[in-house]
Parts: sequence; structure tokens; C-alpha cells
Amino acid sequence: MFTSFKLFFRSLKRNKLFSSINILGLTVGFFASVLIFLYVQNELSYDTFHEKGDRIYRVNQTFIWGEDNDRLFGSTGPGVGYAISEEIPEVQQVVRVHTPELMPVRFKVGDEERFFNNEYVLAADSNFFEVFTYPLVHGDPFTALDKPNAVVLSTEVAKKFFGNNDPMGQLIDLGGGPNRKSYVVTGVVAEMDQPSYIDFDMLISMNSIDRVARSNWSWIWTMFETFVVARPDVNRQALQAKMNFLPEKYTYETLEMMGYNWKSYHEAGKEWKLYLQPFKDIYLHSDNIYNRIGDTGSYVIVASLVGSAIFLIILSCINFINLSTAQFTTRAKDVALRKVLGGSKMAFIKRFFGESLAYCTISLILSLGVLFYSLPFINQAVGTNLDFGSTPLTSLFIFLICLIFLVSVIAGFYPFMFFNAFKPMQAMKGELKTGSKGIQIRNGMLVTQYVLSFLLIICTTTIYKQLNYFLSKDIGFNKENLVTISNTHWTGAPEAFSHKIASLEGVIGASVCDASPINVYNGDQFIPDEPEAGSIPLNYTLADEHYLELAEIDLLVGRNFDPSFASDTSAIIINATAAEAIGWSIDETILHKKIGNSSGKYHVIGVISDFNYWTLHAPIQPFALFHKNSRASYGRPLTNVLVRVKSSSENLAAMSNDFAEIWSEFAPGRPYDQEVLNEVFASRYQTEQRFGNVLSFFTILTVIIASLGLFGIVVFTIEQKFKEIGIRKVLGASLTHIIVLFSKKYVKLLLIGFAVAVPAGYYLMSLWLADFEYSITLSVDIFLISLGLLLVISLAISVFHTTKASLMNPAEVLKDE
Repeated sequence: MFTSFKLFFRSLKRNKLFSSINILGLTVGFFASVLIFLYVQNELSYDTFHEKGDRIYRVNQTFIWGEDNDRLFGSTGPGVGYAISEEIPEVQQVVRVHTPELMPVRFKVGDEERFFNNEYVLAADSNFFEVFTYPLVHGDPFTALDKPNAVVLSTEVAKKFFGNNDPMGQLIDLGGGPNRKSYVVTGVVAEMDQPSYIDFDMLISMNSIDRVARSNWSWIWTMFETFVVARPDVNRQALQAKMNFLPEKYTYETLEMMGYNWKSYHEAGKEWKLYLQPFKDIYLHSDNIYNRIGDTGSYVIVASLVGSAIFLIILSCINFINLSTAQFTTRAKDVALRKVLGGSKMAFIKRFFGESLAYCTISLILSLGVLFYSLPFINQAVGTNLDFGSTPLTSLFIFLICLIFLVSVIAGFYPFMFFNAFKPMQAMKGELKTGSKGIQIRNGMLVTQYVLSFLLIICTTTIYKQLNYFLSKDIGFNKENLVTISNTHWTGAPEAFSHKIASLEGVIGASVCDASPINVYNGDQFIPDEPEAGSIPLNYTLADEHYLELAEIDLLVGRNFDPSFASDTSAIIINATAAEAIGWSIDETILHKKIGNSSGKYHVIGVISDFNYWTLHAPIQPFALFHKNSRASYGRPLTNVLVRVKSSSENLAAMSNDFAEIWSEFAPGRPYDQEVLNEVFASRYQTEQRFGNVLSFFTILTVIIASLGLFGIVVFTIEQKFKEIGIRKVLGASLTHIIVLFSKKYVKLLLIGFAVAVPAGYYLMSLWLADFEYSITLSVDIFLISLGLLLVISLAISVFHTTKASLMNPAEVLKDE
């Protein structure tokens, strides 16, 4: 090893330029590989800490809240867990996790009353801590959720609420209006070192919610995620086989309420199935599933980044190999002399592999140093939260050892084979030539670099175009300059608050509602009076007469709500998709048709155009708008005010301060909370944004490595061609002629790489875009951008060095001839 490093430093001293290029290329490759390892390790670590993790499954089901949607639904009704407990003895435990509606927090510390808005509250069955391994620092995990009105806090929230005081036994009020209840703190969850899909600030006992105990029959109140623990001797396939029979036996009450029986439901072309998903797969393997509890990642992104790391390592190795073999004329005599003096094959193996190991070791140390200091900036730029401390040191050490060994072997193997193959006497006499085979191999490596660079640029460009398409697409309403103010029931007079907001100069109008146009999550099954064909799922919101106007949603037929019509409290406005799903014509004949559910009958007064009220990942589903005083609210207060301000980002910021001041008049001491709809909409595509940011970062690194390799090859080639260039100048060749002569080779190789990369890039991006409901088409400009970028870089490198060599005095170059 010592000899290898001594030879490395001697080589570094003799060939500063090429050694520096090798070190820089390998450093960039190692930097990217370690960074990707940290990211992938973090993504793969989700929910690996649960003791029963290998036996826990989530029960998914057919998506029942839309038409012609093949995605699964991670949410189930409370009756699913009940049916499994009753029918399947192979299941050891069943636990349901419920997502209650927004639950603002209030409590007293001494005489001071405190309020909080944004804590994430879940409800869970009493055996939650027996199924999932979340250690408690305070409280008993076996009894913490046994009693009604019990709440377990995260460590972070416990400190936020009570500081250093003991939180156990403290009272916290959750919810608003008639749903407000007092809860007793019965536990505090320890801080977790590893991430989880089930992430919460507060966990309340399921039996605190009276409706749950009365709803064991319901498969339609889909605000639960149901998890099961299989017995140790039961496999997934056997369990799935038993699940298949449950819907037919247990959905009869639900289907009856929807206007069906099991037979007619299937005859209508519908299905209701249950699917088991391993709990550990939820985070990375839920691209085709609507999840309820937490955010998920993407296996596609992880696989893409691993592929990017492999690309970068290959590029770094190609650079090393190309520059090592390109210097054959300067190294051949040295190798030949060692052969003549009796150097063994093993000695050459040690030398070449030792030299590559030395390069790799130095490069790895440099890359770790750069990564350590740059990681905070990378996290901020690409939206990640990576650090060396969260990665197990053993895993990191094994990865680094394997990485440095693998790259050393790959980088050292071909140079060893290349130099070991020639005859020593030819090298000693200066008769050794590269040969066409060696040139072809180097050209092939350059083409490989170009192909990989083209692929990453094509992928990155496509992702950003798709993201831009999402953010700029007409979604059926105007999301610009819309603000939602939350928890307006705290004001005690939401309508008066809304009127005062609307009276501000710079405000176009305000509307009392229970959800903004991109946060519609209420839903139920409704049965139209005609035709008699069963129920239809409708997602809905409640609002006053200003809602449609402020959102700029077009009215196709009929009218909006009108305060002069008292009967509008029993009116409904549906979207075009709902009318088509029922089979109603979108014209005047639709008016006054009736549709109803358990809350009552409603007459249609209008049809609005379709708009995307979820995300562009999913098709538009049937939607309904009810009057703010409709029975469809089931007594729930309307908790939001939708506000449109005049267009200007400065005006929006100024108006937010004015809104907060009015809020303090109506709800003194309560925290003010608002959302800008444009920002909320953009946040729905964080996965694509993060993917694009990360991939663009690695694309830049790929282009840097490829450029370094081309730079080294061009410089070395020009150095070998100094005399040829001098002779051509003496014979009258122009600068342009020389530049074209020496640059066309690289342009040709680049075009070959482009021809290989285009079909591969088209295929890969077509697969990626196929997962989107709305997507761009792969236009020619996406591929031309990659071609133009690499062509400019390649020509700049080639032209610069060729020009520099051409400007030398031929007499100086040819003075020895």
C-alpha cells in the first residue's frame, strides 16, 4: 500500500493535469454516490423499527369514491376491521387509525389559556402500541389508550405545550363547537431516530369518538386505515384468500344504503375488493394508492437515483481508464523496463490496482470532506433532510469499503490488461502504437459518457416540463390570489368576520365555506330519484353564494345560490362529471331533479364546469356544492373563509397583515392561520419537485465528469498532434480548417451517443409519464436541449484547445525535425 501511494504521488508530480482530472472526476463520482447512499438509506429506513413489522399489513380496498379510477384506496370504513376480527382467526390483532377532522387545541397553564392550530391529531384503537413499536417515555403503552378522552403526545409537542413541566394528567381541549372535548394526557412517545409513515403530534383513544362504536356495520365512512397483524405461521397469500370473501358478507347494510345489493352492484360494473399491503412497503410502494395518514415516497425515485449513482461511477471510471491508456507512450517504456528487469505479473497487478486504489482513497477522502460541509446547503436546495448522524455507521463504513474496492478494481483492470499485453522490446525501441482497437475502445467509452449524459439531461428536462405543466395548467378555477382563513368558528361569528374581510380595500370578496376548491375531502353516496340505478359517490363542500364567483368556476346551466330563495338550503349544485355519471343531460331538463342521502333530499339548481379539486395525478370525480346551511353538514360548523385579493404579491402580503388584525378583534388570543391556495397547489407536487431538483443536481455532476473526461482526452490528443498541427500550418492550413479537422471526431462521437440515448430516453420517460392522468407529450425540443447543451460544451473544449495549439509558432514546434 505504501509503495502504491508513493507511485501515486510520483505520478501526480509528473502529470499534474491528468492526475488532477482523475482525482476531480473520481471525487465528483464518490461525492454523488455517498450522497445518494444517504438519501436511499433514509428512504429505506421507514418503519424498519417495528418488532412485528414483518407481520403487519395494511388493508387497502377498491377506490369507491370515483368512477373509472384504477387506483386503490388506503382508507377503509370502521366495519372492515370489525369484519376481520370476527371472521379471520389467522389475524392476531387488528388496529384502526382514524383521521379526525381539524382539531384545534386549547389548554391552560396556570391562569394562561393557550391555543394551537396545526398539531396533527390521529385516533387509534387501544392496542395501537402493542402493534406498533413506539416506546413511551411517560405512561403505560398497554393502557394509555384504554379509556375515552385519553391523549398521548409526541415528545416535541409535550415540550411545546408544557415546557419542562410534567405533562401526565394535564387536560387539553380538542376540537371546536359541539365537537369540543377535554382529554387527559396519558402518555408521551419517545423521540424516534427512524422515520415512519404513521407520524403524529397527538394520538387520542378511538373510544373517545362515539360514532365509531355505532359504525361497525359501515364500510363507507372511509376515514380509517386498518392494519392487521398476521399470526407467525400464516403467510400473506393465505390471509388474502380469506379477505376475498369479506365484502360480499359484510357490505350488505352499506350497499343497501347506496341503493344496491351485492348482485346489482356487480351488475352495474362496480367491484369492492380488499387487498393486503405489507406495512413496510407503504412508504415506497404506494404510487397507485390514495393514502390517508402520512406522506409517502417513491420507489421510482429511489431506483432512478441508484441508477444515477451507477452512471456517475461508470463515468468516473471511464475517465480514469481513458486518461490512463491515453498516456501509453509516456508510460509504456517504464512498464517495459520493469518487465525486462523481471517484474512479475503479480507485481504489475499490485502496481496498477494499487495506483487506482490510491487515486480512489484520496478522492473518497476529498468527497467526504466536501459532502460534510455542503450537506446543509444541499438539503436546503433540494428539500431533503440528510445527515451522516442518522445513518448507521456500520452500514456507511461497509458501503464506503465496497465502493472504493469496486471502483479501484474497475478503474485498474483495463489499464493493467492494456499495458500487460504489449511486447517490452517494441516499447523500448519506441515502435509501440496504440492501434485501431485501443482507439475504438476509448471512443466507445466517450460515446458511453455521452449516452449517460444525454439520458440524464433528457429525464431532467422532461420532469421539469411536466412539473411546469402541472403548475400552469388550467384546473377549472382561478387559484391565483386566493387565501383560505381557517378555524373561523373561533371568531364566534364567521359571517360577520367574512363581511369585514370583504369590506377591506384590496379585497375582491370573501366566502364562508368548509373547504377551499383544492381541499375537498367530504364525501358520501347519493341516490338520484332517476334513473333508478343505485347510488353515485359525490365529493362535496358547503359554501355561501359568493364561493363560485370568487373561485371563478363557470356555471353551465341554472343558477347559483341566492339569499332570496329560502329553499336553497335544500338545493345542490353538481359538476358536469356528476351529471354525466348519473346519466342526466346538461341542459335545462336537469333543473329540479332530486338526489339524496341519509341527510335528506336535494333539488338540483345548477351545473358547474369540472375543476380539479384534488391533484392532477387523478381524474376529476363527481362533485357537489351544498348551501352553507344545508343538512349535509350534519351539524358541523363551517370553519373556513375563502378570500380573493386584487392581483399583486405585495398586496397579498399586506392584506395578510390586515386579515390578522381583524382576526385578533374577533378571536383575541387565538392563533391566526391562513393558506395561499397557489402555494398549497404547488406543494401537492413536492415529490416531482424534489425528484427534479435531485436529478438536476446529479445531471450537473454527470456533465461535469463527462466534460472533465473530454477535456483530458482533447488535451492529450492535441499534445500528441503538435507537430502535425505545425506541419499543416506551414503547408498553409487555416485556423478554421485545423479546428474543424480536430473537432469533427468529437462531434461525430457525440451524435452517435445522441442517436443511442434518444430512443432509450423516450422509452423511459414515456413509462414515467404514463402514471399521470394529465401529462405533456415528449416533444422534439426536449431532446434538442440535451443535444445543444452537450454540443456547446464539447465544441467549447475542443475549439479552445485546438485554437491554443494552432496559435503556437510552427518553428518552435518543428525545431527538432
